[in-house]
Amino acid sequence: MQWVKLTLHFPSFFSYRIPDYSSQYALSVPLPSPSAIKLALVATAIRATGKVDEGKRVFYAVRDADIRMTPPKQIAVNSFLIKRLKKKKNELGFENTFGVREYVFFSEDMSIFVGCEDLEDSLIKYFKMLRYLGSGDSIVYVKSLEVAEEPPESAIKAITGKEFVKVIPEESYLVYPVKDISKKAKFEQVNPYSGKSGKNVFERKYYLIKSKLKKGKNWKILEI
Repeated sequence: MQWVKLTLHFPSFFSYRIPDYSSQYALSVPLPSPSAIKLALVATAIRATGKVDEGKRVFYAVRDADIRMTPPKQIAVNSFLIKRLKKKKNELGFENTFGVREYVFFSEDMSIFVGCEDLEDSLIKYFKMLRYLGSGDSIVYVKSLEVAEEPPESAIKAITGKEFVKVIPEESYLVYPVKDISKKAKFEQVNPYSGKSGKNVFERKYYLIKSKLKKGKNWKILEI
């Protein structure tokens, strides 16, 4: 396994909706999910080259990658009531409605470790070109990138349900469900223009975050 370490800076807010939550009540995971990181890299490859086949190649190169991260010491999460357009049921057009959306602010830079069987130069080039993670308004830029050894034991990793059952009784954690890409997933299933079913593309995993939690009416702060 070869590892690369990315130091990421989020100049504004980050938002990634908790899986299966309604878009009207879009609470956010405080960290980017493995699938968000991998698919952002695939999108970057396609955008940079203009070639869907290059995105396909990158997809299979990172699909099974091991993603770990060391978060900032403090993470602030704010809830906002927003005005949004909702598609009308059984009718054409949209209607005005309201929803709740959470935005995350990181107190400092974040380190993400990506482990692959083959970290070729082109992959490293696309890592340097990342511009967003999660939703399109979650802007990010890579301050530094380096080939690394094994990430520290304290680094957070998305774990499976079976691992969750074994670990959770030992200590107290904040638990967030996230998505990773299944090892059986095909590129055609994530390509929106292929017409292929996206069923069973993602695997449910969990972030277990050791953190003290402070919160108010529409805010909370995680002290890692």
